[in-house]
Amino acid sequence: MYTDNRNRKEARKLQKCLQTTHIGKRVMWFKNLSSTQEFAKCFISNNGISNANGYVIISDSQQKGSGRFGNRWVSPKGGIWLSMILSSTLHPSRIILFSYCASVAVSEAIDRCTGIQSKLKWPNDILIEGKKVSGILVDASLDSESIEHIVIGIGVNANVKVTQIEKKIAGSKHPYPITSLQEQLGRSCDKMGLIKCILQTFDEHYSKIETDNTYPILDKWKKRAVPIISKSVQISSGTDQYSGMVVDLEEDGSLVVMREGNRLEKIVSSEYHVHVID
Repeated sequence: MYTDNRNRKEARKLQKCLQTTHIGKRVMWFKNLSSTQEFAKCFISNNGISNANGYVIISDSQQKGSGRFGNRWVSPKGGIWLSMILSSTLHPSRIILFSYCASVAVSEAIDRCTGIQSKLKWPNDILIEGKKVSGILVDASLDSESIEHIVIGIGVNANVKVTQIEKKIAGSKHPYPITSLQEQLGRSCDKMGLIKCILQTFDEHYSKIETDNTYPILDKWKKRAVPIISKSVQISSGTDQYSGMVVDLEEDGSLVVMREGNRLEKIVSSEYHVHVID
């Protein structure tokens, strides 16, 4: 873990130009971290959420980046690897909305900054032409009635070589092929501009889901999503595996799946693998 003058200048430049209410009260930019997500969680432990709220942690590369279920996320230089620290007044049952909020923000930012249209895969992947370009990871400290804090990790394959990543994940099981914005554009993208747009767009959605119970973040997600309603899926959680059909996407963001015997099952993103069969 270390930073240098260039990183500090980039952090100050980004923080100064951000037009946000909640995100980016302080930007910390590193040359290399084990994981921005783990750094953010340690930072909260050492400083308290009141002193860490609104912080953004960015690293040029990560040694041990991870996705859902602890899956490895290869994070070479050229990509966007960041984590945001936030508090929330929402009930814990609505925690999945932050995943939707982040994935919508990334998708909208990619569209605005590159002109490339992306699709969202339930619950938190961003795809371009069926290939994964970005993922979201939400860690939270909560109890039955309140959310103490949230750490939202965002990874975007911006200016990275896909072959470089593919070599490092060879032999691993991945449901989707990967791509990068550089590969899609045929040139490098403006990484700083894209980070700024992601943070500002997320800030807008976050402000609204925190203050307006009727804010249609789920509708915004559905408009950009790969269709999943009426799709046959394979569900797994630990040793529990079964097939079913998705019949609904509820307001809290969870899937409703019809199992054998017309039995309905509510699927929460943090607990299950969901693989579309057809």
